[in-house]
Amino acid sequence: MFRQYLDCFQMLNKSFHLLELLRFYKVNNLNFIRNASTGKKLLKMNKYDMESAYKVSNNKKSSRITQPDDYFYVCDPVSADTIAYHLCENWKDGYVFEINPGPGVVSKALLKAGVPRLRILEKNEDFLLELKELSKQHSNLEIIEEDFLFLPFIEHRSFDDDSISYLEAFFKDVPNLSWNEGAPFRIFSIISSKKSLTFLRFLLAVLPNRSSIFFYGRCELFLLLPHSEYLYLIAEHKKNFSIYRWSTVLYRLFFEITILDKFRPDIFSPSPSGRDKKKKEENDFYLVKFIPRSDLFSSRVNDNKLKDFYFFIRYHLVRRTWLVIPTLEGWVPSCGPRLIKEGMRVFTRFGDLSPEQLLMLFNQFSSWPEYEQSPFHRSLRKFYRKESLPYDDDENSRTKLF
Repeated sequence: MFRQYLDCFQMLNKSFHLLELLRFYKVNNLNFIRNASTGKKLLKMNKYDMESAYKVSNNKKSSRITQPDDYFYVCDPVSADTIAYHLCENWKDGYVFEINPGPGVVSKALLKAGVPRLRILEKNEDFLLELKELSKQHSNLEIIEEDFLFLPFIEHRSFDDDSISYLEAFFKDVPNLSWNEGAPFRIFSIISSKKSLTFLRFLLAVLPNRSSIFFYGRCELFLLLPHSEYLYLIAEHKKNFSIYRWSTVLYRLFFEITILDKFRPDIFSPSPSGRDKKKKEENDFYLVKFIPRSDLFSSRVNDNKLKDFYFFIRYHLVRRTWLVIPTLEGWVPSCGPRLIKEGMRVFTRFGDLSPEQLLMLFNQFSSWPEYEQSPFHRSLRKFYRKESLPYDDDENSRTKLF
């Protein structure tokens, strides 16, 4: 049956008739897919290359961390010195925020490395006594007794006196810099739990609006990512389709990314759970530096429609197998010939496009005169009217977006 459709397609020109036939065909049953051309590689890599990472997990069931919803901390002094070196490199002034430091092994390494100003955010009473003793010895160290990873929940609840005081404490004395003036502070955190992954997705959501931590400027993130999140970060649309995510696209387009180092799980306490069930490489953590792109609010997205672009990627990359032309024709009827004229193939899926190609597609789509009155724009407004945005990484349901 499918062969008959292919024969029919060969007899038709790239015209309205072809598009009409494609609309009535159940696109989810198509198995013959053509890949899009390769886009520009955006990720800055060093010795930890992609090929070695994907020897472990290049299958449809991507490995995910199985930590309980708490955190663990660095307990190895040598690794702490390495982390401190990266955090203090080319950092002569400004704050370093350390999230959930535990007993302060990295904190001590940062102070020894000459960190100008260190702000620790720790709520666990088991560690506060030791951290307070440390702060008595260092005037450039201050402690905020709150969990910074709760920032998404604090910012989206009603602004009562408590929530306002939390935010004031977090960012007290932090300068508000213009986007091109540099970084007002650096953040170090271990991404080890569902809560910390939610925080990471939250940052992708607030960056287009330059709100939350990005209100103060291009703050730099130094994050220890588990192997599973690292794979999402470096996934390529052609080689690793099964783990190519909406978060992959936004990471690569929103940030300049540098892989700084790799660590074994034995540097942490308590030991990450589930490590005995994984292959050796799957237990590794990667220290990654994220810097928001300097041109993010100037030339990356047409007319600075970054919020629109965020929704465009979230919606269409939930199902990477959706075909581009019939999906966009659902928003703007009969737009297919325009896309074909620009080189889009009939069977190209959203997941076949590189981050740069998806950006080009959105810039084209959002420039059409029908865009502002399209159902897409109405869905966009409905999405942002929600009291809180869905920051989860659900790949199986788009209903959560509305």
